[in-house]
Amino acid sequence: MLLDKEKKFEEVFRTYFKELYRYAFKILGDADTAEETVQQVFLKLWEKYGQQDIHTSVRSYLYRAVYNESMNLLKRNQRKVKYELYQQYAGASSAYAQQSDTELRKQLHVALAQLPEKSRIVFEMSRFQELKYQEIAEELRLSLKTVEGHMTKALKHLRLHLADYLNVLTLIMMTGL
Repeated sequence: MLLDKEKKFEEVFRTYFKELYRYAFKILGDADTAEETVQQVFLKLWEKYGQQDIHTSVRSYLYRAVYNESMNLLKRNQRKVKYELYQQYAGASSAYAQQSDTELRKQLHVALAQLPEKSRIVFEMSRFQELKYQEIAEELRLSLKTVEGHMTKALKHLRLHLADYLNVLTLIMMTGL
C-alpha cells in the first residue's frame, strides 16, 4: 500500500513539477522562491495524502495550491517590507521629534528669560505649576486683571519668539510623529 502511494505521488510530482515551477516563477519572479513554493505544495500534498479528497482534477488542485501559496508568500513579504519601512520611519521621526523637543525647550528658556520678571513668574506659575489665575493673583498679591495682562504679554511674546518652532510642533502633532 505504501509503495503504491509513493509511486502515485512520484508520478504526479514528475508530471507537474516543471509546469508548476514555471507558473510559480511567473507569479513570484524568483527561481529559488518558485522552486521552494512548489516543493512546499507537494510536501503538503504528501502530508495530506489520503486525508483529503480532491474534488477537481489533480492538475487544477495543484495549480490552485501553487497560486494560493504564492499569494500568501507575497502578502507576507509585503507585510514584512511595510513593517521594516514603518520601523525606519518611526525611528527617524522619533529622533527628529526628540531633537525638535530639545531645541524647543532651549528656545522656550531663552524666550522666558527675555520676559519682564513679573510676566515670566506669572507664566511659570500658570503653565509649570498649573495654578489658576486667581491663585496666582492671591499668591503675588496682584489683581486678577494684572495677572491676565501679564499672561497676555507673555503668550504674545512667546508666540512671536517661538513661531518657527510652533509650526514644526504643529506638524509633528498633526502627523503623529
